[in-house]
Amino acid sequence: DDFIDKDISMREYLTEIILSFKEISEKKFFLNFDQDSNAKKITKSIEIIYGLRNFIGNANKYSTNKIFITLKSDNEFTEVIIEDDGTGYPNDIISKIGEPYLRSDSQIYKDKSGLGLGIFIGKTLLEKNFAIINCKNSQTRSGAEVVIKWKNSDLTKI
Repeated sequence: DDFIDKDISMREYLTEIILSFKEISEKKFFLNFDQDSNAKKITKSIEIIYGLRNFIGNANKYSTNKIFITLKSDNEFTEVIIEDDGTGYPNDIISKIGEPYLRSDSQIYKDKSGLGLGIFIGKTLLEKNFAIINCKNSQTRSGAEVVIKWKNSDLTKI
């Protein structure tokens, strides 16, 4: 992760993280930067990198074949949306996503799910850096959706 050593834009953060997953995964990543109009550099933050990697890693792990990453930014906000084409969050724990030591009672998820520690750690690291995180099941895809949003004024505080 040599890119950690310099200040880069959110687009560059995401591009570098995705490239690292493409080296180890055969799944397809779809990047959408069409609504990214803020190329401002962000002070390097290992917490942001690891937080984003945790959520993108989960999308890679739980997707069937596709991961969709959208970056939206303007003068006021920066938002990263991570979606996958997997089965989504289990209904019995969706209201508790982000808490540690979660385990679904659903047999469908028993073999693949952990204890929610990756989400807990990713969420904690990003919230420490002023992000607001919303985990839900996607309205447009079959899988999970994570929305990570910052006020740009907060990103300059990092």
